[in-house]
Amino acid sequence: MRRAHRRRVRGPGRRTAVVCVAAATSLLLALTGCAIGPDTGPEVVTGGDGGGEVAPSSSGPAPLPPLAAPRTDFDWSDCGRASVGRFGVSAPGGISVECAEMDVPVDPDRPTGDTISISLSRAKTAATPAGAAPLVLTSGSDLPSSRTLLLMASGPGRTLLDKHPVVAIDRRGTPESSALDCMTRVERNALGNNGLAGASPSDQDERITRLARAASSASDGCTETLTPHQLDFGAAFAASDIEALRTRWGVDHLGLVGVGEGSDVVLAYASNYSGRAGRIILDTPTPFGANARDRGATQSTGVQASLRAFVQQCGPSGACPLGGDGMATIGAVLTKGRTGGLAGITDTEALNAITTALALAAPDRPQAVTEVASAVAAADRGDTGALADLAERADGLRTTDGQLVARCNDVTGPVGQNEIPGLIDAWQKQNPLTGANSALSLLRCNAWATSTPVNPATALPVDPLVLNGANDPINGGGGAEALGGLFIKAGTTPTTVSWDGLGYSVLARSACAADVVTQYLGEAPLGEPTDRGCPT
Repeated sequence: MRRAHRRRVRGPGRRTAVVCVAAATSLLLALTGCAIGPDTGPEVVTGGDGGGEVAPSSSGPAPLPPLAAPRTDFDWSDCGRASVGRFGVSAPGGISVECAEMDVPVDPDRPTGDTISISLSRAKTAATPAGAAPLVLTSGSDLPSSRTLLLMASGPGRTLLDKHPVVAIDRRGTPESSALDCMTRVERNALGNNGLAGASPSDQDERITRLARAASSASDGCTETLTPHQLDFGAAFAASDIEALRTRWGVDHLGLVGVGEGSDVVLAYASNYSGRAGRIILDTPTPFGANARDRGATQSTGVQASLRAFVQQCGPSGACPLGGDGMATIGAVLTKGRTGGLAGITDTEALNAITTALALAAPDRPQAVTEVASAVAAADRGDTGALADLAERADGLRTTDGQLVARCNDVTGPVGQNEIPGLIDAWQKQNPLTGANSALSLLRCNAWATSTPVNPATALPVDPLVLNGANDPINGGGGAEALGGLFIKAGTTPTTVSWDGLGYSVLARSACAADVVTQYLGEAPLGEPTDRGCPT
């Protein structure tokens, strides 16, 4: 396949955009029934037996759409060493990681117009059958999908790879898929710090004003740089990139897994390309279609719960570096970040560092959670080196220009600047560690023009499989419950697998969940029970 040659050109004003040329004649725009009686709870699935499902009888449900291996594939090249080096992680043993690129139209309605390069990563083992259908993974704008793939390949969920290869598709506009560069450094810092940089630590009003001003300026600059494609980075366009992948492969249906915000992309695909979603797996989903306020409230509550789970998992005070009251220690560090006592690390950066490190703590390294606790405890004592390293890594994974543009493209019901102080007060009382940050973050997209929202599907081609993680440090764990209305309107009954562990992606961290996913990728419906649980 043709590789795009990138050249950086000066856009209007002070910003730059990345432009790709894939051929001499083609200018590629790379913007870069409810039951009576007591509830016995979900049936626990222990793994190893395909999830304990009941096989359908001859008169049972119709088979699921068949999933097939690609008829036409890419020129995959080994990129395992480069991938782990880029993300600063250890190489997962026994896993082959390969990469490819795919050129797609920026606007799928204008296939002869500008194009953008999308990055693909594929993981498999020596046991993966050559003719096995791939599972397509996206973590949307949360994290690079290629990083989420490495997380899965290093944990218990890697057992899925012995049956199916998994292909991660990185969100357009991220550093992995034609990075966007449309903000100034001042704007980027102000948004990343939620307006605290340079502000008086105790002046909340000044912080809100500075954040709103930076958001407006960044919106103007990105619109100026990206026009006419400033609204082409939302979930609907990410879904169109998945459809381009299906077309390139020449298959009728795709098995899809959306992790976190990637679930929005998968549901957008199921809505816009009805019938092509052969399997719909929503791993700790976000609340599809919810307005900004509701999404922020869900995240605030869920991330607070994940920090509580972190403290509990860290162990008793004698073993946990956080001491006898771990939540108080985290709170003290965040307060120091807000008042200038963390040697250049703000409260937003500290919280981002902690939650990202917990989200991606290697499943095969039990000590990883303790190491995060040690970094927090050291920062509380005045040694911020380890926490600063975590903050820098988190910034590169979660706060790039492309991720902000993607999130702002999808915002519905933005919250007014005058409403933020009241939300800070209310949410902070409910969630002392996360409430203020979640409320402030609502301002990042306030000045951005949003694209037309994707309507929820009125019918889904298959019953979804929902992996419900209770303690996701990035989005929280409340999204699955919020999807109940969508499933009712679509006339579908999902199978829900609950998991109470700590971290991002249930599939990455649970062999039990991977067993259920493997069975779901077959041709027979999962059957009863539809409410299950996996041990942590």
